[in-house]
This record gives sequence, C-alpha cells and structure tokens, in this order.
Amino acid sequence: MIVEFIGSTGAGKTTLISEVQRRLAQTTDVVTSFDLVASPLGLRNVSHSSTRNLIQELVGFPFLIFSLRRHKAFIVFMLRMLLRQAKFSIFTINILRSLERKIGVYEIIRRRQQNQIVLVDEGTVLLAHNVFVYSSAHYTREEIDLFASLVPLPDIIIYIKAPIGILVQRALLRADPPREIRSRNTVLVEKHINTAVEMFDQLVKAEHIQSRLLTVENSGLNHQDLIINDIVKFITNHKLVGKSI
Repeated sequence: MIVEFIGSTGAGKTTLISEVQRRLAQTTDVVTSFDLVASPLGLRNVSHSSTRNLIQELVGFPFLIFSLRRHKAFIVFMLRMLLRQAKFSIFTINILRSLERKIGVYEIIRRRQQNQIVLVDEGTVLLAHNVFVYSSAHYTREEIDLFASLVPLPDIIIYIKAPIGILVQRALLRADPPREIRSRNTVLVEKHINTAVEMFDQLVKAEHIQSRLLTVENSGLNHQDLIINDIVKFITNHKLVGKSI
C-alpha cells in the first residue's frame, strides 16, 4: 500500500509521517519511500535533503525509463504545462528533475513494497505543486482534473491542512525551506502559500482523488495525537478492506 502525504509547505508532513510510521510499526510492516530506495545501498541514514534527492534520482532513473510507455500521457501533460512558462529557468530544470525522481521512486515502490505500507513525503501527487504553484501561467479547473486523472496515484492520499498564518510561521522557521521561499520575505511566503493552499483545495475535489482521500487539520493546538490516530485508523481500515477483497 502506497500512502502519500500532501499539503503546503509548513503543513507538518514530515513530522506526521515519522509519528505515523512509529505507530504503525507496532502492528505492521511499514517503511518510508526513501528507506525503500536507499536501504539496499546502505544509505538510509542520509539526512541532507539535496543528497537524498540525488540518490533517488540516480536509483530511480532506470525505473522511469522502463515505465515510459505506461506514464507517457502524464509526462506529455507535464511537459506541455512546462512549455507554457514564460522562460526556461533553473526552476524548470528542478521541476524536470522532480518529475523524473517521483515517477522513478513510484515505480521502485510498486516493485519492492512486498506487502509493506510505504509512507511517501514527496510523491507523484505533489507534482501538482511544481506544475501549478510554481507556474507563472494561469491554470484551469479542467487542467487540475486532467492532472488528477493522469498522475500515477498512490493507494491513499493524506491531505494535511493548517491555517494560513500557521503555515507561514512554520515556513519561515524551517531550517531548509524550499528554494522558492528562501528569501524569507513574509509577504512573498504568504503569497506562495496562499497559492499552494488554493491549488490543493481544488485538487482534492477531483473525482480520482476523492475515493482515496483523508483530510486532516494540523493546527498544532495539542491535537496531533488525535490526528495521528485518525491517519493510522484510515490506513489500517483500507489495508483490511484490501485484504478482504
């Protein structure tokens, strides 16, 4: 079972994944997507984000190549969206790298999961953030729906939400903020996060997303234990339903 966590910068995805993994590990076999990729190489303890990305890109590249036919329609859609950009830039290159990495890792998980639950922080659905939020071009509701119908989907999607003010505060305090908000300009960060939240709120309404979605509010007001319980219960119930089928 592939479980992807999505949400804006500052939503707390990484922290929640760590706690959900600890809780699930008491009763079932659970790993993160990076562990699944890096463990055969003895690199699961790498913590630097850029190095982790590079490892996933290198390991995932052959898997992307072998699955090009399966994902052709989605890749063509993503390239078409990128071509709408006003200019080719470092951000375009990063989006292309992200596309290669996420599909490659998705294919690795499909082949290696062996009845495990795999928790994914930076997965295929999060590519919507790259192509819509980072884009300088306007996107439509139809394009959001088309993305949702073409993207390689996980079995479960956990959408982590939080009030805008909290998202901005957390983003400004991050030690390793995304490239787009490294200036730590509060106005720009708030604008970026507002755009991301609006996009995710549209995306999760898509028909292909709704059937596998859990939305939780991570406001940080001493409710995290309840959130973790809800996520674990949702995943466990889906796992049991899958076994009964």
